[in-house]
Amino acid sequence: MRRLLLLASLVLSTNAFAAFNCEVEVERVLVYGDGGVNVLHSGRNDFTYICNTKGTWKGIDTVTCSLWVGMLQSTQNNNKKAIFYYDGQGSCASLGTYGNAPAPVYIGSIK
Repeated sequence: MRRLLLLASLVLSTNAFAAFNCEVEVERVLVYGDGGVNVLHSGRNDFTYICNTKGTWKGIDTVTCSLWVGMLQSTQNNNKKAIFYYDGQGSCASLGTYGNAPAPVYIGSIK
């Protein structure tokens, strides 16, 4: 029983559920001719690739991507903040740039 509990605690460690989010001001939303979407926000100060409007990228489909683009443009135009939520360990400042970024789990608009 003790071994089972030890094994369970290793498998279900807090690292397995690690995640982080970024509450940021959106500075630029770029949509390229190939459908790629790059966002410049205050949490990174460099462009972060989030999706592609012409094809699925890292599990993010085109409908979700297009909705995110519209929401982020609205967030930018209305001087609101956005929240980007990511699985895994990391921080806003250490996000990969361009295509090296992880796919967001969700993106939202906040006050």
